[in-house]
Amino acid sequence: MSSFKLTIITPEGTAFENEVESLVAPGSQGFFGILAHHAPMVANLKLGTLTLTQGGQAKYFVIGNGVLEVSDNEVSILAGQAHLAHSFEEAQETTKTTEEVF
Repeated sequence: MSSFKLTIITPEGTAFENEVESLVAPGSQGFFGILAHHAPMVANLKLGTLTLTQGGQAKYFVIGNGVLEVSDNEVSILAGQAHLAHSFEEAQETTKTTEEVF
């Protein structure tokens, strides 16, 4: 399967930088997906679970509000936070807990 470079940057530094096959992001207007060679775009992100596929395995990040840009088969995410979760359920629970704080 084709891949693209994904970089996730937070105020603390680079949270992730590697090749991935796909991602599903929590956009401000709902979730959307990105595959390799996606058309250029910019989207606002909201607090939620970012799901990516790397080497055929799903990984989950809890990300804060931010911006996603697709350009030249690369995706860059600038977010207020990005924390790797061990499972989808953990990511969902962390998102709920974080929403309650704000």
